[in-house]
Amino acid sequence: MKYKKIHKRRLTKFGKIFLSLIIVLMIGIFSLCFSNSKNNLYEKQETDNYSIEINYPKVKNENLLAYSTEYIKNKEEEFKNDISDLENMNSMKYDFKTDYEISENEDILGVHLTVYEYTGGNHYMRSDKSYYYNKNDDKIVSITDFLANDKSLERLSTLSYYYVMKYSNDNNLEFDEDMVKSGLESNSNNFEHFNFIDDGLEIIFPPYQVAYYSAGEVRILIPYSELNGIIKNEYLKYSKTENISNTRNRDLKEFSNKKLIAFTFDDGPSYIGTNKLLENLDKYNARVTFFVLGDRVNDYKDTLKRAHDMGNLIGSHTYSHSNLLKLDDYAVINEIKKTNDAIRNVVNSETLYLRPPYGNINSNIKAISNMYTILWDLDTEDWKYKDANRIANYIVENAHDGAIVLLHDLYETSVDGALLAMEKLQNEGYAFVTVEEMATLKNVKLDKEKSYFSIK
Repeated sequence: MKYKKIHKRRLTKFGKIFLSLIIVLMIGIFSLCFSNSKNNLYEKQETDNYSIEINYPKVKNENLLAYSTEYIKNKEEEFKNDISDLENMNSMKYDFKTDYEISENEDILGVHLTVYEYTGGNHYMRSDKSYYYNKNDDKIVSITDFLANDKSLERLSTLSYYYVMKYSNDNNLEFDEDMVKSGLESNSNNFEHFNFIDDGLEIIFPPYQVAYYSAGEVRILIPYSELNGIIKNEYLKYSKTENISNTRNRDLKEFSNKKLIAFTFDDGPSYIGTNKLLENLDKYNARVTFFVLGDRVNDYKDTLKRAHDMGNLIGSHTYSHSNLLKLDDYAVINEIKKTNDAIRNVVNSETLYLRPPYGNINSNIKAISNMYTILWDLDTEDWKYKDANRIANYIVENAHDGAIVLLHDLYETSVDGALLAMEKLQNEGYAFVTVEEMATLKNVKLDKEKSYFSIK
């Protein structure tokens, strides 16, 4: 009997401890549930007719959370109103659910909300909304706050067109071109969803904006190197590309009182002509501008790199020397971008200068290229005559301060003619500079909407 009492007291003590643990656990669970409910992190409603599941964004910024919550609540109310009017309310299960994506870098905190609604039909309907908070300025911002000028949205639209069509080609999809262009009109609402990431500006297009529902969400990435003059400089700092100009700086003070002339060479690089030119430039303290063809760059990598490293300016003459006026927008951008990529891969810096084949260009191509258009005012017609003395005499007779000379380094006679002209013009007080150096010396701020035949 005594033994039983002792054993009973031990059980009672153990039971109290066990009961206390259960109570503590239940309080913890209750507190967690209450906390989640209080912070509006998750909400679920279930009836015979519909299901609602809401994930509120776990974002620390109160402004973003408030805007997000208001948007979701408005969409939820719209959903309930819509299904209450449907005839088959009692025979179909409707659904409403939300998701979100948070993006963050050192300056910008963003939340991208996605709402899915099923009210009948073949698939869910999707609605997207994004909000961005600038930590430095302490305010909610949109894409327009990151644009460099009033032309930037138009340029962003054309760049996006290229990358959306590329996305279509890369994924074996057939996008309707008219639908793409409509969805990318230069309206800030069309560029509501974006992220600044390591490699560039990511832009998100929900279903039905640039493609039909079956294509799903379309995401493109525009490298920072292609956004100069489109996005404000302070937001290009995420770029891993350090060089913007592609010439080695040299002291230009010695040229300040001289007449300036820019020798430019198209259609290269070539082995004999280009290297012969490079071997002789130092004799005249000269640097020149090369407008290269993209499809020749890889074959003459060493020559191009040598030209760049010497301090000459490297520009684009497109990839295949096509008449840009006869190409659609996608093909135009492809001609320019492939060339710029090829140049970058060799010299590890960007090119900002374009000479369109045959000089054919219009305002649309200028906007698409986002480059400076450099034409010429002295056409030697070196390709036709292939006569070094004739080329040299033409240049000397027509030379003037600010002139841009058109030549081709494919031909050795053109190089010989250029060097003969330099020898004569040097004695007449001329300095031989790149197009970029000439603009700097003359304090001319180049404009991407203009074409430059000379720089004065």
